[in-house]
Amino acid sequence: MTVFGHVALFGLASALATRRSLGRYVVQVSGTASRLDTEVLRQVFEARPAVRGLCLQFIEAMLAQALQAMACNTVHSVEARCCRWLLTLHDRIGQDALPLTHDHLSQMLGVQRSTVSLVTGALQTSGLIEQGRGVITITDRPGLEQAVCGCYGIMRQRTEQILRSPQPP
Repeated sequence: MTVFGHVALFGLASALATRRSLGRYVVQVSGTASRLDTEVLRQVFEARPAVRGLCLQFIEAMLAQALQAMACNTVHSVEARCCRWLLTLHDRIGQDALPLTHDHLSQMLGVQRSTVSLVTGALQTSGLIEQGRGVITITDRPGLEQAVCGCYGIMRQRTEQILRSPQPP
C-alpha cells in the first residue's frame, strides 16, 4: 500500500496498459481531484515527452514505495510501521490532525483493530500523539521520527528524489 498526496496520479497502469483497474484507491482526506478520460491520457502520454516523463517518474516512485513497504511489513514492528504511516500521512496533508480511525489504520497496517488501539495508546502515553474520535493528532513529530523504522526515511528520500529529478527531453 502506498500513500501519495496532491501530486498523485492514480490508474496510470490501467490507463496506459490494461484498461482494467489494478487496485483499489482510497481517499483518506477530502480535497479536489480531476478525472481524465483514459484515451485522452494515452494520447497526451504519446504526444508529449514531458507528460510521459512525469507519468513514468510517478510510476517509479509508487513502485519504490510499494517495494519498501513490503520489506518493512515483513521485518518491522507494528509500532514502527504505525509511526511510518502517521508520518507519511502527515507529510502528504501538511497538518498535525490526521483524519484516521483505528479501523482504517488497522487496514493500512494489516493488523486487528485492537492491536492499533494498543499501539496508539502507547504512542499517546509517550506524548507523541493525541487521539480523538476519527482523528489522530501528532503532538511530537521529532519523537515520532525517533520511534519509526528506517524505512520511513528511505521511502521519503526516494520518493522526493524521483519526483524532483529533471524531466527527460
